[in-house]
Amino acid sequence: MKFKSILIVMLLVLIPAMVSAAAQKIGVIDVDKVYNSFEEKSIAEQQFYQESAQWETDLGEKEAEINRLKDEYANLPPIVSKERRDQKVKEIEQKQTEFYNLANDYRNKAVERQMELLAPISEKIVNAINEVAEENGLDIVLNTMQGEVVLYIKNEEIDITEEVIEKLNINATPVPEEQTNE
Repeated sequence: MKFKSILIVMLLVLIPAMVSAAAQKIGVIDVDKVYNSFEEKSIAEQQFYQESAQWETDLGEKEAEINRLKDEYANLPPIVSKERRDQKVKEIEQKQTEFYNLANDYRNKAVERQMELLAPISEKIVNAINEVAEENGLDIVLNTMQGEVVLYIKNEEIDITEEVIEKLNINATPVPEEQTNE
C-alpha cells in the first residue's frame, strides 16, 4: 500500500514536469561559425597582429644579436685568453636570459591583449544569442560546437546561427579594406 502511495505521488510530480519539458522550445547554434563570421572579430585580430608585429621584430633583433655573438665566439682565434672566452660566454648567456625574459613578457602581454580585444566580442555574441532566442521564444539554445553536442537535428529551423550572425554584423564596424600601393 505504501509503495502505491509513493508511486502515485511521483507520477503526480513527474507528469507535469514532463509535459512542461515537452513544451520547451529549443534552438541550436554553432558558436564557432558565429565567432568566425563576426566582422568585428576580424578587426580585433588585425589590430592584435599589428600590435604584436613590433614584439616579433624586437625578438628577432635580440635573436640576431645572440647569433652574432655566438659567431664571434666561434671565430675567436686560438690565441684569445680563457678569460676573454669566458667573458664572451657570459655575455651570450646574459643576452639569452634577456631574450627569454622579453619573450615571456611579450607572451603575457599577448594573452592579456587578446583577452582585452576578444572580451567585448564575446559579450556581443552572447547578447545577440540571447536577443535572437528571446525574439524566437526559445527556452533553450544548444551550442552544436561542430556537431559535438547535438548529433541529430530533425528541424533545421531551430538553428539560429545565421540569425545571430546577421544581428551581430548589422551594427558591426566594417572591416577596413586593405590598401595597395599601385
